[in-house]
Amino acid sequence: MTNIRTLIAENVNGSTFIGMDTETDVKLTGGKKNPLQGQVTKRTIGNSVMIFQNKNSNGYKNMIERRLEKEGKDPSSFTLGQRTWGTRLANTPFVEHKGQYYLEVIFLKGGTSTYLVDGVEIKKEDITGLPTTPPPSQQGGLDNKVIIRTFKVESITQMKIAKQSYTNLAYTP
Repeated sequence: MTNIRTLIAENVNGSTFIGMDTETDVKLTGGKKNPLQGQVTKRTIGNSVMIFQNKNSNGYKNMIERRLEKEGKDPSSFTLGQRTWGTRLANTPFVEHKGQYYLEVIFLKGGTSTYLVDGVEIKKEDITGLPTTPPPSQQGGLDNKVIIRTFKVESITQMKIAKQSYTNLAYTP
């Protein structure tokens, strides 16, 4: 078992790009009436993300301000809001929520996704009740949005960092 906290602490000083594969549970619409509820997972191979520790400044805020400036907009128009859930652990990319640990990343490029029902691959269009994508946030009028994703550590199946691949990851305080 590789401690993801130690892995990142030893390989990241500030921010860096990593590759990440995930397998996440999919909450379907329709509640208990949906016969596939609790049986669908989404496997994504090859996500490209940026992790940031916020040791000296907030990486997310900095990226938004740089993009606003590049688009010819006033970077001071952006105000960073509070987290809506969980507590970000100081100087790390981790969030704790109700005893569970999550890795917060800036999402750069999605990988290839497949859906599984009870471990067997299924076509996306054959799944009733897949949630729709929510509308994007405003981010101070930014056209090129900075997308944050927060993955439960146990859903990360592989991480590629510092030219090495790691599997069997867990968060140990």
